[in-house]
Amino acid sequence: MMNTVGLIPVRLESSRLPNKAILEISGIPMILHVVRRAQLSKTLDRVVVCTDSHKICDLCVENKIEVVLTKNIHTNGTERIAEAAGILNLDKDTIIVDIQGDEPLLKPYMIDDVVDYLVKNKGFDIIVPFIETFEDESHSRVKLVASCSNVVYMSRRNLPYPFLKGAVYKKHLSIIAFRVDALSKFASSKPTPLEEVEGIELLRAIEIGLKVGTFKEYGETLAVDTQEDYERVQRLMCRDELYLESNGYEQY
Repeated sequence: MMNTVGLIPVRLESSRLPNKAILEISGIPMILHVVRRAQLSKTLDRVVVCTDSHKICDLCVENKIEVVLTKNIHTNGTERIAEAAGILNLDKDTIIVDIQGDEPLLKPYMIDDVVDYLVKNKGFDIIVPFIETFEDESHSRVKLVASCSNVVYMSRRNLPYPFLKGAVYKKHLSIIAFRVDALSKFASSKPTPLEEVEGIELLRAIEIGLKVGTFKEYGETLAVDTQEDYERVQRLMCRDELYLESNGYEQY
């Protein structure tokens, strides 16, 4: 029987916004917003926080959230969830969803959509959805280049270049579904040349031959990377439908 597990990689160290994972939004630490919203997904059987921080571990235990303490050597979240998957000894048929710990406005239906797409499209090892945008110069937002539903490249630049006609860019959403063996192969491989140039870990998956698929998603989440992002998400949470309908997650 197939299981689906949501793994949330999180750490406290952040150069632009220190301790952001435990900053409060409407009185609730950011990481708890992410966990509670992931738990509202219809497809996840488990939600597990993966961290190298004892402080975050303690916060999770206090709130009865499953947590795995990982090493502090990882250079990215994918490596962290790969270690956690090994610790959890997940079955080979498990689908793992990588959920970012700094996106407190996460929409549960996006998790369901990415799981459903991977289940229905067995030729892919990894699925990463996108939303369309016409102009986005931010280097923090990764854009996909895809042929049909096959991802062939990712970049922080606006690609493809609109030389002959205007282009619609495909902005990478950070809700990524992996098959267990694909995640294991990724973690056992060294960083690859394009990954090291662009600073995009999923380029490693493409370079080592894993099949990365994509599909168009609707709606958007907000990654909290700066003080400005934090202030914006505080304003948005006050009128967020999911938060209000869940009665503020009923005391977490």
